[in-house]
Amino acid sequence: MSYETDFLAYSLLRLYKNGKVPDFSAVPLFGDASGRSYVRISFEDTTVVMMKVADVKPGEFGRGDSFADFIAICDFLNGLGIKVPEILAVIPEQKALLLEDLGDLTLFKSIENGGNRFDCIKDAADLLTETQQRLSTRTDSDTPADKRSFTKELFMAEFYHFYEYMIAKRVYHIPYKNLWPELEKFCTEISEELASLPYFFSHRDFQSKNIMIKNGEHYLIDFQDALKAPVVYDLVSLLRDSYIVLSADELSKLVRHFWDSNCVVQNLFSNFNSFEHAFYLQTLQRKMKDAGRFVYLNQVKGKEWFVPYILPTLGYVKDASLKLGYEKILNILAPYIPEFETGSSK
Repeated sequence: MSYETDFLAYSLLRLYKNGKVPDFSAVPLFGDASGRSYVRISFEDTTVVMMKVADVKPGEFGRGDSFADFIAICDFLNGLGIKVPEILAVIPEQKALLLEDLGDLTLFKSIENGGNRFDCIKDAADLLTETQQRLSTRTDSDTPADKRSFTKELFMAEFYHFYEYMIAKRVYHIPYKNLWPELEKFCTEISEELASLPYFFSHRDFQSKNIMIKNGEHYLIDFQDALKAPVVYDLVSLLRDSYIVLSADELSKLVRHFWDSNCVVQNLFSNFNSFEHAFYLQTLQRKMKDAGRFVYLNQVKGKEWFVPYILPTLGYVKDASLKLGYEKILNILAPYIPEFETGSSK
């Protein structure tokens, strides 16, 4: 570890332990796609986690100050009884936090280690239902998430991100200069429809790597980008997770189970068919953005471990398009995306 990291760990421990700093050791943890770094600190037969937020300009794709927003939303969710990591110490000028150590077991790892895929995702869907039900009773509507929302313009920015990185910066042997104007018309229609759906407080990335399991209980992490979004948004993040591919039968059962057990969505949609249509419409937009994002993370950030997830993500785009009867968008994109030939989810 660097001197700066050790000193920051020392300073946070000093706050947490009221000035009495025990002997400690620090080991860096893998940070995946985030702009945050994590270090596990061991001392006195226990561990905590230090989170350091990169000093970057906020605002990309509607995001805010990820440091201040993490603290505010963590406190808000905790106040509703939603399990999140406890904040133990804060150094604002360094954008550093000391957090409860939730361990290393994510929902993704649990499934990867042999957990029953359907049961694990069903439990997470029930967690989302419980979370939405708790959120529906809240009295505080002044969180950072309430100050931002998915707009037509934000949906379109994410669609363009797909075009820019999945096609313009990836396809070199086929002329594509006239593609965006044609694609833009279709994306505008989808964005307008999405923006007309019922909105709800949304985690924004409610997927298997952002659900931790500690002592058999589920905890949410990576919630600092929460915002108002179509109420199906978090369900799409979970059931169309690029890291965990469900079969068509599993997906159908879980979408129906979520509807049957969730009074929040039942109150916001007139019937199951309208809810299911919204689910697939949001899937199409979200997964197009994700496919482009994975290319971006590889090309710009050098994170090659996202490349294998491009194929299943494009499979979700294809499946949602067919489910919605939007074969036109597949015909527009097919010459530029050969993965559509093999990208259907199983």
